[in-house]
Amino acid sequence: MTSHAKQLTRLIAVDFFGSVLWFPVWWYTKGLKRLALRFWNGLQYRISSYGLRVWIKNLFVPMYGQHDIQGKIVSFFMRVVVLIGRSIALAVEAVVYAFGLVIWTVAPAAFLLLCITSAVQGLFFQQVGNLIR
Repeated sequence: MTSHAKQLTRLIAVDFFGSVLWFPVWWYTKGLKRLALRFWNGLQYRISSYGLRVWIKNLFVPMYGQHDIQGKIVSFFMRVVVLIGRSIALAVEAVVYAFGLVIWTVAPAAFLLLCITSAVQGLFFQQVGNLIR
């Protein structure tokens, strides 16, 4: 029976409290690195899916084989409009990814601050209520 109590104590003390203490270290090192890599790969995927390189490469190639001056002008301006639109969409996605990284880094500290603030306010108002009564 004693060995079971030791094992249970070790489980609680080392595994549980150790993982609680290891959490912030993991969150800001390995976890942040994994998330940043996932966001970077997602952004690279979006760049390839938008095909910006292909659109830039074919910027001066007339569409539908129309080699007259009007066809070349229309093709150029249509591709410029598409490039601008896709670049804006890519920039918005990059901002969303960056915002996600900021939230990832701020979330644990904000949660801890809110918990501490809530506990302090609760204790403070409880003490003030006791003084008034």
